[in-house]
Amino acid sequence: MLTVKSQLSYPLSAELRMAIPDIKDEQPDVKLPIQMVGIDGVRMPAGHVRLGDLGIFMVSRFGAFIDLPPDRRGVHASRNYEPIVEIVRAYEGKVFRLEDLTAEVAVSLLKKHEYSRRSYVKADATAFYESRMPSGRTSHETFILHARSYATREGDAFSLRKMVGVTVVGMTACPCALEIIKEACRKRLADIDGEPFERVIKGLPIATHTQRCKGTLIVDVSEDSVDVMDLVKIVNDSMSSATYELLKRDDEAEVVMGAVMKPRFVEDVARWIAKGTSELKVRDSCAIFVRVRSMESVHGHDMVASIRTTVGEVRRALAPRWHG
Repeated sequence: MLTVKSQLSYPLSAELRMAIPDIKDEQPDVKLPIQMVGIDGVRMPAGHVRLGDLGIFMVSRFGAFIDLPPDRRGVHASRNYEPIVEIVRAYEGKVFRLEDLTAEVAVSLLKKHEYSRRSYVKADATAFYESRMPSGRTSHETFILHARSYATREGDAFSLRKMVGVTVVGMTACPCALEIIKEACRKRLADIDGEPFERVIKGLPIATHTQRCKGTLIVDVSEDSVDVMDLVKIVNDSMSSATYELLKRDDEAEVVMGAVMKPRFVEDVARWIAKGTSELKVRDSCAIFVRVRSMESVHGHDMVASIRTTVGEVRRALAPRWHG
């Protein structure tokens, strides 16, 4: 019987390691630059991240990328992993903003990859917050916290761009189906002279289809500061209704009725998110990205809407028009 040890170790001598060429440093057969190459899906305990006034412990998923010039065959992947570990350890025991951590990793990447000019680091983490249902009961909801950092080498210095955002799940009620059903109710009411009230109510098909809707909002915080929980509120308020992990029957009825009273298309949600972001205390030049995905309940496909703009462009578009 062949027995294989669970761990095998074949150490190389220093002389042999020096003699082996690093294939990644060779010239590639096809000499084309690569905009971004690196590692993705690295899970690390990111420590006590600051969310508004709260410090919350989270596990984050990182990606670290650099650009590769046309005269290099490959990237030294370990140099992408090492900065994540080093920076996370440096923040251990501290409360920090996730976008600040990714910014430091982005700069560290360029220091380790002297042949690269640009780097990109992303981190995504699941966070929790406490919400109140219509009845006053407490429920704990989740959202995804996003951090994005871009570093560019400019001589001996580095320029940075930082972004932070959230993905929140809410619900939407379809305005189109609702109007058709309202018209059906009007016709039904026209034919009920003398019928008992309870029988009328039971015969009215007041409804529309609802679906879970995922809204993502990412804001450039290179020169501005935002409270992450304000972003969560903007996305939630833009939906027909927020969703709740815990719902008793009375709360469930309130949520459904509230959603039907505020019907919105996926396009509506995207526009309301952009409008809400424009009301934050940030500069006109602040870039924002909005993406909304409606997981349709009456179709086999989803609906998606996105907006990429600046706060100033939204403010100007929505400013009152004066005539005369």
